[in-house]
Amino acid sequence: MKNKSRFKKIILGVLIVLVLIVAGLFAAFKIYTGNYYNADNTVISELADELSEEVHTFTAPEGMVFLPQNQEYRAVIVFYPGAKVEYTAYSGLMYRLAERGYICLLPKMADNVALLSINAVDALKAARPGDSESVEDLDWYLAGHSLGGVAATRYLAEWTMGTESGAHSEKWTQGTESGAHFSGEYKGIILCASYPMDSLAGTDLRLLSILGSNDTVVNMKKYEEAKKDWPEDAVEYVIQGGIHSYFGNYGIQKGDGEPEITADRQLDETAEVIDEWIAGN
Repeated sequence: MKNKSRFKKIILGVLIVLVLIVAGLFAAFKIYTGNYYNADNTVISELADELSEEVHTFTAPEGMVFLPQNQEYRAVIVFYPGAKVEYTAYSGLMYRLAERGYICLLPKMADNVALLSINAVDALKAARPGDSESVEDLDWYLAGHSLGGVAATRYLAEWTMGTESGAHSEKWTQGTESGAHFSGEYKGIILCASYPMDSLAGTDLRLLSILGSNDTVVNMKKYEEAKKDWPEDAVEYVIQGGIHSYFGNYGIQKGDGEPEITADRQLDETAEVIDEWIAGN
């Protein structure tokens, strides 16, 4: 009986230690993710006021939707934010793309880490399924900055495998009270200072990679190695003088290079390159 009682005490002690370790790791993770880059709301608000007639926005707990006004919708772009960056920091790029006719979806990520919310776009789709029947046949593009691009690529790789196996439909439909809905097919991915960790080689998907010439955050060795996972007709574009941080409005990230252009200039050029690339489809 004494041995049995002693054994129970040992097991209980081990369990307590394991619980404390898990609790400690969870607390450390929350502290780590809680220290993130905040959006520059002053700059974003100024742009929102400037484009208030051209772009309307809708916000839900799952993220934001940017809708072009007074023009035909050209495509849908879903943008995954970089890790430890407030998702609204990418509103500046979304406004610029929406101004050019693109519906933009900006999902909110759990703890500001896209890899924890790879399917975040699905939740945003369900929350805001659509505003016009005219978008149901549009092409869809996934996009992402830094680790957000990694997460977007993983989502797209899983979607591609699903459509090939028949596990998922190439199009999704979600009705609204008015009967309007989104329905689209993913045509490709747009990577901003990012690279895939899942192979898209051999697929008919399109890929655009945009990189700042002065970016010192992205691991260039891994970036170059990842090119083997690009689709055959992938396109690379380098923004001269651009840096890692200027794909959003959140200041300059630790360890980044010295910019030779302004954040506004980099965002304008990024939007223009994306626009031209999609238009060239």
